[in-house]
Amino acid sequence: MSEVVLTERHGNVLSIRLNRPDKLNALNDEMTEALIAALEEAKADSAIRAIVFGGVGRGFSAGQDLEAFVRMQTATEPVSVADHLKRGYNVVVTQIRTIEKPVIAALNGIAAGVGLSLALACDLRIAADDAVLTLGFSKIGLIPDGGASLMLPILAGLGRGLELAWSSDKLDAHEAQRIGLVNKVVPAASFEAETLAYAQKFASISPVAVGLTKHAFNRSMLPHLKAWLGEEADLQQEASQGPDLREGVQAFLQKRKPEFAAR
Repeated sequence: MSEVVLTERHGNVLSIRLNRPDKLNALNDEMTEALIAALEEAKADSAIRAIVFGGVGRGFSAGQDLEAFVRMQTATEPVSVADHLKRGYNVVVTQIRTIEKPVIAALNGIAAGVGLSLALACDLRIAADDAVLTLGFSKIGLIPDGGASLMLPILAGLGRGLELAWSSDKLDAHEAQRIGLVNKVVPAASFEAETLAYAQKFASISPVAVGLTKHAFNRSMLPHLKAWLGEEADLQQEASQGPDLREGVQAFLQKRKPEFAAR
């Protein structure tokens, strides 16, 4: 397993942690590929009854590594944004939703961009009281991807979801819990222990009941998930072809406010 993703067993609970703490666990291709492999192994291992998805260090994930994204876009043979999503984050989201085991996002520090998207795709979310959640896509001229355009309105409602997607406002853990994005908030000092106890609670339930219940909820609430992920990626491709993405990324890297042109 790649060192950018760490796995550790705690009895029948598997911890999968993003491990680029110096980059606040910003996601690049290497990390995404390692995450896909870790989830595939977890799915196949009947001894694993629950999965905790977290990050090493001061935050869960700052989202897409924008420096890596710029390199991808300026390469001799650039990868399209749609293809980047379809072969990477969309695979992760599909795995999370089709593993018939509880997948629990453990959020501490920052959970932003597609990092937050992946957390929203999980079955449950537990947050340290120092967690901060934000989408951030609008700040670089993009739409929420990684399934967030579907999961956010399901969890928070259409109006609140649009407000958060457009504004990229930051939410603290308690506000995120109040609007339904987080299931449980615990003190940062006891975050790891309480997260493990939370996962063990669900790992002790009948795996047949857990798996079939998740399958039923997927069928009732997310029957078109795979098709929507593809359409979401195509919409992101459209967004990326205008000038706003370039301006937004440059502004982010230069730590200034973007100046978007009229459409």
